[in-house]
Amino acid sequence: MLEEIQLLSEGPDETRAVGDRLGRCLRPGDCLALTGQLGAGKTTLVQGIVAGAGGEQDVRSPTFLLHSIHPGRVTIHHLDLYRLPDGVDLASLGLDEHLEQGAALVEWGERAAPGWYTGEVELALLGERRRRITLRLPAELAREFAGG
Repeated sequence: MLEEIQLLSEGPDETRAVGDRLGRCLRPGDCLALTGQLGAGKTTLVQGIVAGAGGEQDVRSPTFLLHSIHPGRVTIHHLDLYRLPDGVDLASLGLDEHLEQGAALVEWGERAAPGWYTGEVELALLGERRRRITLRLPAELAREFAGG
């Protein structure tokens, strides 16, 4: 069962801060679908998550590469499904092997076949800079996030 946490962000720095907090909680095996329209802040959130997980700061959307790896306390596998057709099987991208060693963040996660995700982060545009960030996380991860 997933627990829902809703937050408001007033700009990119706050979105990165939410990501940083989430990155400090991630564990190997966590696989989060990141959803939201183009420009909602998914990559900005990933920048914060990678920083919170102890990785480097140079995070870009892997739209053309499909997959980038960010070593840290927990290795973050950052996937972007934007250019792939709906229903893509993440096993074909080696996701099961990546989750043995680290956590995965999948932008445009709604395009993948179901069954892979342990949680979801939805970003919704509320204005030019304002976003609603909805976290749907496993209970243990939600408690750790809320306590941090």
